[in-house]
This record gives sequence, structure tokens and C-alpha cells, in this order.
Amino acid sequence: MKKKLLKFVFIVLLCCGGLTQAVPITIQISGNITVVAGTGRGSVPNTIHAGSTFTGTYTYDSLASDSDSSVQRGVYQYNSPYGISINLGGYEFKTAPNHTDGFKIWIRNDELTYSSLPMDRYTVGSSEIVSTLPAGFETLGIGWYLTDTTHTALSSDALPTTAPVLTDWNYNSFDISCVDSLGRTIDIVGTVTPEPLTGVLLAMGAFFLRRKR
Repeated sequence: MKKKLLKFVFIVLLCCGGLTQAVPITIQISGNITVVAGTGRGSVPNTIHAGSTFTGTYTYDSLASDSDSSVQRGVYQYNSPYGISINLGGYEFKTAPNHTDGFKIWIRNDELTYSSLPMDRYTVGSSEIVSTLPAGFETLGIGWYLTDTTHTALSSDALPTTAPVLTDWNYNSFDISCVDSLGRTIDIVGTVTPEPLTGVLLAMGAFFLRRKR
């Protein structure tokens, strides 16, 4: 049944008329929280702790323009409805509806670091966040950070149309930053793990994009 459904979706993508339009790419992510840190960590709901699992998605326009002129760094900035949504410990954290420039993807290829060593970086971030945490909490941002110190994960600063292959990256960190009602900082830190279904869906999307060009 699943194979028939995927085949049907594939045929629809090939036959639809809007092949030159932007194609939204949705990446599914999941993972585990490794630490809850900061001066306000004791005020976090007890369902959010080291060992908690999270799931979510982020969606972006595959044809977005690079707003950075550097040949080693691509910056792709988005308005609503693009953004990220995370479910953790019975709470939702997501990019604010109707946001303006509140969601970005950074693609850095062979970018020199402070130590003058080139690295590849893939960063997803949102700075306009709403959540269902209890009253008094404020979510400042969500970020997913991938780094490859061998600088072989990327070949350019172009925006990928498929999910990152996590084994290509030797640093993988996920972070939700908050403050509580007393203004104390909270850092909810974890690691993203692969989601097999995402690869199947994105493989179809990538084929569609190749056909479109």
C-alpha cells in the first residue's frame, strides 16, 4: 500500500503544471536531549530532561536566493510560512506564525575558522519562536548545528534539497534557548538522529527538482 501511495505522489509531481515554481522541502528530524543547563534549569517542566526525545520538522523554499555574496557562505532567509516546529516533553516550540525573516539556513563550504582551518557547516536557526510552555517562559531561539572538520560534507554553499547525511558530519548539536519568569537562562541541548522515512520522501523531491531544471 505504501509503495502504491508513493508511486501516485511521484506521478502527480511529474505531471503537475507548476514545475517552475518554488518547491517547499520539509525535513523531518528527531533526537534526544543530552543536557538541560543554565541558571533557570530547575524551573523547566519535569518532562524535559536529559534523555527526553524530541521530534519535529523544518520547511524551506528550495529556490530561495543566497543573500550573502561570499562564495564560501550561503545565507537563506525566510518569511512565514517557512520555519521549524519541535515537539518535546509534551510541549511545542515553533517559528512564530506570520514572522518576517525569523528563519534561516546557513550553508558554509570550506569556511575558514578562527584557527584558520577550513570547515563545512550546516545550520538551521529560528529567532522568532512561540511555545506552549507555561506562562512566564520565553523561547529565544532554536538551532541545529552540523560541522564537518574534514570539510568534505559540502561541495558548495548552494542550498541542499535533501536532508543532511548525518554520518558526513562529526559535530551535531541541537539547542533550544529559553528564559524563565525570573529572567534566568535555560539551554536545552541535544543531538539529532536520522529519520529513515525522511530520506525516501526527500529523494522524490530531489528528483522533482532535477526534472524542473
